[in-house]
Amino acid sequence: MRELNRSLVLDVVKHASPISRAAIAKETHLAKPTVSAIVDELLAGGLVREIGVGATTHEGGRPPILLEFNTRFEFSVGVHVGVHVTHVVVADARGEALIQREMRTPGGSAAEALARVAEIVGQSLTTAKAPRRRLAGIGVCVPGLVDPEAGVCLLAPNLGWRDVPVADLLAEAMGGGVAVHVHNTAQACAVAETLEGAAKGSKDAVLLYAGTGVGAGIIIDERLYPGSAGIAGEVGHFRVQGVDTRCSCGKVGCLETVVSVPAVVAAARAAGVGGDKLTLETVVAAADAGDAAARQVLTDAGHRLGTAASWLVNLLNPDVLVIGGALAEAGDLVLDPLRQAVAEDALPQAVSRLSIRPWMLGQDAKVRGAVLVAMQKSETFVRLIFGADRRT
Repeated sequence: MRELNRSLVLDVVKHASPISRAAIAKETHLAKPTVSAIVDELLAGGLVREIGVGATTHEGGRPPILLEFNTRFEFSVGVHVGVHVTHVVVADARGEALIQREMRTPGGSAAEALARVAEIVGQSLTTAKAPRRRLAGIGVCVPGLVDPEAGVCLLAPNLGWRDVPVADLLAEAMGGGVAVHVHNTAQACAVAETLEGAAKGSKDAVLLYAGTGVGAGIIIDERLYPGSAGIAGEVGHFRVQGVDTRCSCGKVGCLETVVSVPAVVAAARAAGVGGDKLTLETVVAAADAGDAAARQVLTDAGHRLGTAASWLVNLLNPDVLVIGGALAEAGDLVLDPLRQAVAEDALPQAVSRLSIRPWMLGQDAKVRGAVLVAMQKSETFVRLIFGADRRT
């Protein structure tokens, strides 16, 4: 209880600075002596500081001493290891980005790639003037199957990774003594979009991610639901009737083989959509310009993705369904047939309160989610996604 009360007080100071002890007590509904004792502890630890006196209230008395959160008390790092590009962000204790780096995803073995990532993290910390001893943790987002408890990437075919102990390798490359938290892309995006994006304020939300891979991040009662082995939401590996394409996971007929970005580009090429270097962007541009074949390919992808979304809606009954990934950025060309498929295939009772929205944070949701995972796992943050809450 004391630890929860401490987190409550610190969270209020974080988001309402400058603030007095009396205002903290009013906001948290904690007794004033309890607040004073916690504030003294936070002052001694350097998490908050006194910045002067405020105005006297209409009731008179001594002016209150105002407190401010020390944004440089600790730092968090977010890393998104993408198929082609890796992003690194150093954030202060409030989550504000101080340094953002982008590089081509390193080749070689997983250990070599993560050693290079560790180098960039170290350089970024130095540039941000963030002492490593104040590093609260590193959140890592990878495109594949992940066991977050073990910090292991079970399978990331597009990276060539299998059973890679990401947390251990990165911590070792950083010199040890740092907490590393690993999630997959859809889970990290779900965290970001629930806390700061399209699903903010939602208790039950699903983020359906469709990019190079396809998966879902699931929020149930304001908590990320990873499943017993961390791979809940792998809708991209549902079997689609009539599809016999072999998936990178080793199975045949997975949804991912027909609605991922590579699958859509391949379908557009087979349909005769022109262009020397066909990409999803050029397919979308062709559809916008009136190319019927390109439009049909995107419609088919949206409809199939919507069918998968209807399974999630019937199974989980979320109040918000967020569509993320590169296919979401195709806009209504994909979202309109997706919404139509959900309306046709999901139970009317499950759809009646459902809001389907494109992601708000866009591609930044990946690394932002990684930052938020690191922050939420730190000891000084109220864990809105990973367990503790505001109830006393």
